[in-house]
Amino acid sequence: MDISRGLRAVAKLRGIRAGRHGGAGPARAPVCVITGCFSNAFEVKFSEFRQYQPKQSSNVFAFVCEDDFLLEESRPVWQRIFGGNWVFEKYSAKEFEEIPRGRLMDEALTPSLFTQNRIFIVTNAEKITKSRLDDVTAVQGVAHSSLRIVLRTSSGKSIDSWGKIFPIIEIDPLKTTDIARWLIDRYKLAPEMARYLVDNIGPDLHQLNTEIQKLQTYVGAGRAIEARDVDVLILRSEQFGPFELDDAVLARDYKRAVQVIGAMLNDGVDPLMVLARIVRVWRQLFVGKSLVGKRSAKEVAAVALVPVWKAGDFTAACKKFEWKQLAGGFRLLLNADRAFKSSTPNPEGYFDVMLWKMMK
Repeated sequence: MDISRGLRAVAKLRGIRAGRHGGAGPARAPVCVITGCFSNAFEVKFSEFRQYQPKQSSNVFAFVCEDDFLLEESRPVWQRIFGGNWVFEKYSAKEFEEIPRGRLMDEALTPSLFTQNRIFIVTNAEKITKSRLDDVTAVQGVAHSSLRIVLRTSSGKSIDSWGKIFPIIEIDPLKTTDIARWLIDRYKLAPEMARYLVDNIGPDLHQLNTEIQKLQTYVGAGRAIEARDVDVLILRSEQFGPFELDDAVLARDYKRAVQVIGAMLNDGVDPLMVLARIVRVWRQLFVGKSLVGKRSAKEVAAVALVPVWKAGDFTAACKKFEWKQLAGGFRLLLNADRAFKSSTPNPEGYFDVMLWKMMK
């Protein structure tokens, strides 16, 4: 997602320069803030957004954020921005549409001495009707409102016009390296362990948080989380070694790959986690193939994040795959991701067909 959209600002946000992405500190998602009436755009990291205070008050904000976990992480920020004590209520766009206009205005106009201040978080807010947007605009105009509204959307493309009414804060999705850094900062993980978790569990912050809590309980306070803990507790690969699936894909051993995946699925591993592992190997092949013949086997393995003792086998495998095959494989993996997230195909059968197409 392009968060600038040609609106680079030259102003400062409470001493934080717009567009600053470098420097030390925890890795966070950059944000674009559109304020005022409302032409200025500010790009800051999520960690800087935590300190953000609008120069002018607003009862309504649009919050463009793809990740549900980051949405929950933003709640303390809204509390601080709005000041005082607030109770959060979360609604889908459909549920929000069903709230009578009179109730919205009552919530906004009733003095806080006689009611609890409320923050409505509305998900899929891009789906609200023009009539409901008019109601929200009316709430925006209430002085000292006891109701504040956060309109959460997953994309900023359809809400550009909202910036003329109230501020828009847009969070750019975290990249894989940013997510790994987030794990290092939040859970004090070793860098290689953080990357291993992202590669095998996927980039969803909520799922990563849940699985790390399981791992912390599993290992206890006495030692750090290791790759074998992920393999045993999450990937449930006791029957096979941690590199069995990787090796099968690299060797284009369709029968072995299907066997390993079948065992993982039978042990209860989520299909999306299995898919993430295949994606990781395919990405390694893509990186490795671009470097084979230009660098040594050990250097290729290091860049592709492959164990050094597998360098020779890995570079040999890279030579066996054609660029057209790798590109086609990425399309198949993308289709699989969409299928598992939007429908309920038979996982084992789906992987069987997909792997056959990728390795033929």
